[in-house]
Amino acid sequence: MSRKVSAPTVPIILRRVASPPSMDAAISKLNEPRAHHGWTIMLISAGIGLIACCLLIPQSDENTLMAYDCQKLKLDLEHLDKQVAVNQEFINRLGRDPALAERLAQRQMKFIRSGTKVLELDERMLPGEESPFSLVSIAPPPRLPPPQLRSGRMAELCRDPKIRLYTIGTGMMLIACGWSLARRPPGKCR
Repeated sequence: MSRKVSAPTVPIILRRVASPPSMDAAISKLNEPRAHHGWTIMLISAGIGLIACCLLIPQSDENTLMAYDCQKLKLDLEHLDKQVAVNQEFINRLGRDPALAERLAQRQMKFIRSGTKVLELDERMLPGEESPFSLVSIAPPPRLPPPQLRSGRMAELCRDPKIRLYTIGTGMMLIACGWSLARRPPGKCR
């Protein structure tokens, strides 16, 4: 039997050659993990945007409805002011004109003076000769068009309270994901 003789193995120790300090700093900067903050910024921005939409769209709708109600109340107030003016004019005229007071009393009591009868006319009456009740009736205020609320898929998501809660949760999750994806050097972790 032949036996092979092998050369003795000697461990080889490689020593690191000392390099200048500026070179060490440059090498350590190259070896550090680089942070890519593009996704972080996008996720945090999307999360903040979702939460902002969920807060601002319902408030905008509420403000629009309140402005609509305010405008409607202003029109109603103008109508009532006109009605008060017309009623006041009727009362003043009733106090000055005894014939108007007599006609109004006869009409209310459904009484006709003896020797007179009701005269049916098809003609238009002269101004001031019309029925006393026509003096106090005025046209109602014009109807306002319904308020225009924001439309779109995001507005629909933000109007429903249950879906809005889930949308806010999604926004918070996006912020948390963006926050956790931000890489920090190992020595600077909190």
